[in-house]
Amino acid sequence: MRLALALFCVLCALWPCGGLLAQEEPTVAYFQSAAFNAPIPAGWQDQSRAAIAQFYQAAAQATLRTRIVPAGDVADAVEQDLQAWLGRPVDSPVYQGKVNLADGTWMSLVYQIDNDTTASVMARPNETGVIVISFVEAHPAAKIIMLTMAQADQNDGQAEMAAALQTFNISGRADLSEPQTLSLSSGEWLLQSSATTAVMGRAVGNDSYIALAEGVIESLPELADAYHSSLLGFYITPDTSPFLWLGLAASFGILGVLLFSFVWRRRGLQKELVLIQTLTQEAD
Repeated sequence: MRLALALFCVLCALWPCGGLLAQEEPTVAYFQSAAFNAPIPAGWQDQSRAAIAQFYQAAAQATLRTRIVPAGDVADAVEQDLQAWLGRPVDSPVYQGKVNLADGTWMSLVYQIDNDTTASVMARPNETGVIVISFVEAHPAAKIIMLTMAQADQNDGQAEMAAALQTFNISGRADLSEPQTLSLSSGEWLLQSSATTAVMGRAVGNDSYIALAEGVIESLPELADAYHSSLLGFYITPDTSPFLWLGLAASFGILGVLLFSFVWRRRGLQKELVLIQTLTQEAD
């Protein structure tokens, strides 16, 4: 009896804590369209339209944009989207590479739009066109690059961080600090920084997600977290129309069987009524 009472008291004491823990679970808001779904970065200005998910962060003058472009070639679709959006010609990418992710093969591309504007893009074809996820920044005091690189071997992303610094000839590479672990909502990242340079990396599967900043920028972790979450949180809206038609067919089938059973029962009752009437007349 005392043991049961003690357990009851413990459960009563822990009940409010369980409610608090449940309330603290993070929730992610999503932009939803007929074609795809994309996470909405917390604290970013929502500039989305019907078929375009677009979010702006004023401090870094950065924009996250997701769209499905009705085109066949990946490079043409990316340039078409950037030119229509930015309203200016787009030169060939200064970097491009392929990565195999869980949902297919993506192209990672980087464009130098002008002295202040850099566009980092992940794109892959699907049934209706080309999925284009862009990170465009126009910060006058910094150049920010986001890219995904295939790992040469299994590592924590340091090799790809060094390769990215060398590929883009980022200044101040020799002054970077030792790698430090940084915990963000998207996971564990490695961070190396100096007064004017920062590089972040996160290994997921056989690929590494890299964020570079050259110049004075303090919000690189926030930007990398938002871009990485957009890539991993994006998903195509599933086409459930076959299940709808299957459900309707099953419903009409059941309704038809029910109506047939009513008719069948009515005929049976009529036959029984005739039989009863006949037996009654014979009895009389």
